[in-house]
Amino acid sequence: MNRRNFAAGLATLLLADRAAAATATDGDIAAGAVSLTYDDGLPSHLDVAVPALERRGLRGTFYVTWENIAARADDWAGLPARGHELGAHTVHHPCNIGQLDARSFADREFRPVETWLDRVAGPGRARDFAYPCDVTNLGPGSPNAQRARYEAMLRGLGIRSARNSEGPPNPADWVRRHPFRLQALAVGYDAQPLDVFNYLQRARVERRWAILVFHQVGGGPESDGAVTATQHDALLDMVLASGLASRTVGEQMRSLGA
Repeated sequence: MNRRNFAAGLATLLLADRAAAATATDGDIAAGAVSLTYDDGLPSHLDVAVPALERRGLRGTFYVTWENIAARADDWAGLPARGHELGAHTVHHPCNIGQLDARSFADREFRPVETWLDRVAGPGRARDFAYPCDVTNLGPGSPNAQRARYEAMLRGLGIRSARNSEGPPNPADWVRRHPFRLQALAVGYDAQPLDVFNYLQRARVERRWAILVFHQVGGGPESDGAVTATQHDALLDMVLASGLASRTVGEQMRSLGA
C-alpha cells in the first residue's frame, strides 16, 4: 500500500464515511455487515492488531497457520475468551497442491490445527477456513473438479465456510449457496483507501457482507501486504464510521442462517 497516497486520501474519506453512517437507518445497519480477518497467524496480529481492535470494541477472525503460531500458541489460545475467533489456515501454508491427495492433505495440513482449535475454542466453535494463496486446485482434473474435491474435503472435516481474498461484498443468497466461496478484499496489496471506502459503502448500500483481509500489521515489506500500525488504526476507524455491523465470520454466518 502506497503510504503517501494512503495519507493523502484518508482524512477526506473518513469524513465522508462518517456522513454516510449518520444517514444509515437501523435496517441498513442490521442488513449490512463487515468482518475483519487476519491471515497466517503472525506475531504482529497479537502485538498490534488485537490491541487496536480491542481499543475500539471490535473483534477479529484470525486464520492461523500452525508453524507461525507454535512459538506463542498459549497467547493465541487466549483469544477466544476475549471474543475473537480462530479459524484454520493449515499447518504449513501450502500453495502448490495440484498433485496432492485429498486424504493425505487433510491429515497433514488440517487435522492437527482442527484438533488444537477444538481444544482452545471448544467443539461448538465456528469452523471457518481461509484458502492459503487463494488456491483451490486440489488434486488432478479440471478447475471445477479440483474445487469440488477441496470443498468436499472441507465438509468432511466439519468446516462450514471458506474465504478467498477477492471479489465484491457478499450477498446473503451467495453465502447460503456458496459458503466455501466467501469473497473478500485484501488490504495492503492493491487496495488503496478509496477502494476500501467504496467496498464498505457498497456493502452498506446493497446490504451485503464485507470481509476485509489483513496480513502483516506494522513493520514488514509492502510486497507482503503489510500495512503500518497507523494505517491499520485508520482503517478500523473507517469501519466504525461505515454504518456496518462488525461481526466475526462465524457470527455473520449464523446471522445469515448459513
